[in-house]
Amino acid sequence: MLTTLRLLFLLPICLFCQELEIRLSTRTPLKPVYLTGLHVPASEYDWRYFEELRAVFEFDLNTNGFSTVMPIQAGYEERLEWPDVKSDFNLTPWKKDHIPFVLAIQVLQNRLQLIAFDVENGTSKKYPDLSLTGRIEEDRRQLHRLADTLQKDLFGVQGIASLKILYTQRQKSGDDWISEIWVCDADGGNARRILSEKGYCLSPGFFPPAISKDEFYYISFQQGQSKIYRSALNKTEGEMMVSLRGSQVLPAMNRAGTQMAFITDVAGRPDLFIQNLDAKGKMSGKARQLYSAPRATQASPTFSPDGKRIAFVSDKDGPPRIYVLDVASPKETKRPAPRLLTKQNRENTSPAWSPDGKKLAYSAKVDGVRQIGIYDFETEEEIQITSGSENKENPSWAPDSLHLVYNTECEDICELYLIHLNQGEPVLISKGGADQKRFPCWESK
Repeated sequence: MLTTLRLLFLLPICLFCQELEIRLSTRTPLKPVYLTGLHVPASEYDWRYFEELRAVFEFDLNTNGFSTVMPIQAGYEERLEWPDVKSDFNLTPWKKDHIPFVLAIQVLQNRLQLIAFDVENGTSKKYPDLSLTGRIEEDRRQLHRLADTLQKDLFGVQGIASLKILYTQRQKSGDDWISEIWVCDADGGNARRILSEKGYCLSPGFFPPAISKDEFYYISFQQGQSKIYRSALNKTEGEMMVSLRGSQVLPAMNRAGTQMAFITDVAGRPDLFIQNLDAKGKMSGKARQLYSAPRATQASPTFSPDGKRIAFVSDKDGPPRIYVLDVASPKETKRPAPRLLTKQNRENTSPAWSPDGKKLAYSAKVDGVRQIGIYDFETEEEIQITSGSENKENPSWAPDSLHLVYNTECEDICELYLIHLNQGEPVLISKGGADQKRFPCWESK
């Protein structure tokens, strides 16, 4: 029986740490947005709280991939008449300055108000007031939802700011390492530990909404061997999900929630298996082997959105690369052969299929450093989207197929970064510290 260590050999390897840089061949120009200062009556002023509220909203607008927030300017602030901004708004000076959108925000009687002016089209919209609680943890979630709605109105694409990200946080406990499941907002805020097993957990992933909104699956070493477990955001413990001999790692579920793929050594080597699931996400029937190759290790399966194909990693032809395989039914006697997908670099790992089915993100070793790349299924191009001397691993797509979250890999510190395909710079969203944040995964829609 192969050891769990060999099963995990394709997981992230720590090397260097330094600043990141992103290079994209094509980008959509970002629209400038003027976001006013948050106007608050003196009687209600708690400057730290209100400045943080505005910063949350500004971050969401700056990272949505469509807009960029302009710096606050005294001259622009003087153009607006508070508190009745809408009645006296003058489009002419804003048009002259080529500012397409003006967002006026203020707080009156503990209610946050937003009025969005579409200068190019000469229209405006007042959004429903937000009742502020005074607790930043709750109020920032309201602002995330507001930012998503605003993005939909201005750019026609639903935002992802209100979604959550699962990840693991690894730290030293005495002479041992523990790795626990955490969750945070899309901007890294409201980070909290979910499970309190004080063990070693890896590779969390949300169940699709068709099965459960708050449940997730993950790998745990509670039984000594690595096994697939399930839990929920409001629980502190998990329960075993797949009962199979040997070790199981790197689970992935299809969008419908009817199948789970994973790697297991139950047959003697790390092979690709698939398990059917019922309407509640529980095992239905026996797991079956989907792919095996002599003297080879398989890893990191990811389903296509329609569930008909799986991309996975194999070293069957030398260095680990990414292959695509049709998901054969149990009745088919002839197993389909996998097709090699990535060819440019010697080591390609941790693939993630975009929700729109058009792209595959992965980690590739380029000049000795692991970078995030994208395979475009329409053009069959392999595009490197990060650079710099720090290793990057485990990309995960947001539901909009435009945002990616990934973790850096260093000997001491691993952080989470957010990038958008229209924007140039990755953004650090984790909050530092000595803990290692890894295996990020977006909430599904």
